[in-house]
Amino acid sequence: MFKFIFGAFLGIISGAAAVFYLGMQGGISNAYVPPPVPGQAVMHLSIDQAYLNQQLIAAALAGKTEFRGMQPTLATQAPNAVIVTADVEITVGSDTIKVHPAVTMQLYVEAGRIRTRVAGVNIGAANVPAMLVQTQIDWIERTIEEQANRFASTALGGTGLKIIDVSASNAGLVVDLGP
Repeated sequence: MFKFIFGAFLGIISGAAAVFYLGMQGGISNAYVPPPVPGQAVMHLSIDQAYLNQQLIAAALAGKTEFRGMQPTLATQAPNAVIVTADVEITVGSDTIKVHPAVTMQLYVEAGRIRTRVAGVNIGAANVPAMLVQTQIDWIERTIEEQANRFASTALGGTGLKIIDVSASNAGLVVDLGP
């Protein structure tokens, strides 16, 4: 009886080892796997909101003199929005005032790159025309695009995939990649 149990146990172990070895060598599966459909996501890249904030602040510190004191913060919002707030000094006549605009941008993909479109600017209770902070808004928009695209390009690193869609959640951005 002992020989039978020992033989059965040894047979099960050697059979499992053979299946594992063949599976690692690709010898078991003959199943057809269709190629990915162009334009359909095969990978989702998540970019954390805290990381985006860190990159935006670093860009502000390294930027031109007028952008150094901005202290920008970024919040992502489903389904495809980014809200950036910053301290901006503007000159109205001979007076310089500090405003704290909130710029809402919609995210989209164009020609394989993440793009932003300003959907709204809220300067608060101050009656300040948005055109007075247009330079800062343009900088914020350009910086968001550059940082998100740089991160996605680094992650792609020769995979042959491209950006096909972008969305936002409360945690960050989700970039869909496909052939």
